[in-house]
Amino acid sequence: MNRDAFLAVMQEALEAIREPRFFKSERGFQGQLLAMLQARLPEAGFPGDPIIEQEHQKRMRAHKIKIRPDLIIHIPFERGTTKHRRSGNFVAIEIKRRSANVPKAFESLRKISEALDYWLTVFININCQQTHANLCPASIAQRTVCFAVRLEDGVPVVRIQACG
Repeated sequence: MNRDAFLAVMQEALEAIREPRFFKSERGFQGQLLAMLQARLPEAGFPGDPIIEQEHQKRMRAHKIKIRPDLIIHIPFERGTTKHRRSGNFVAIEIKRRSANVPKAFESLRKISEALDYWLTVFININCQQTHANLCPASIAQRTVCFAVRLEDGVPVVRIQACG
């Protein structure tokens, strides 16, 4: 897995979202980001043909947590190609609009990262210029990258900041 390749894909996907309406809600932005990432996922170099899912419900009995990340990139355990639920988990993404509930988003990323060993966690702050990387918990800082994305005269402006 190549972190730089995925981050380049993520930045390209964020820069491709140009419709002002998508910057007005987390849900709208989330759907558009999924579409932009899906088209570029092969360029990220993940092994095993992973998929992107929206708000995939993590169940207490199966996952030992009950969190619904905005987007995840993983190989579904049900395919039978991974040994356990902690394998094949690549990226967990939380999206917030204008800094709403940032601590809660980072806490969700921390919990899912610790429970299911996600290789990378990503926080995206839309319609804002702050990444909030300074609020990232130390326990996931080395595996977390934050983005801030906003439109400026109709052009997406993307800021990226590693936590660790």
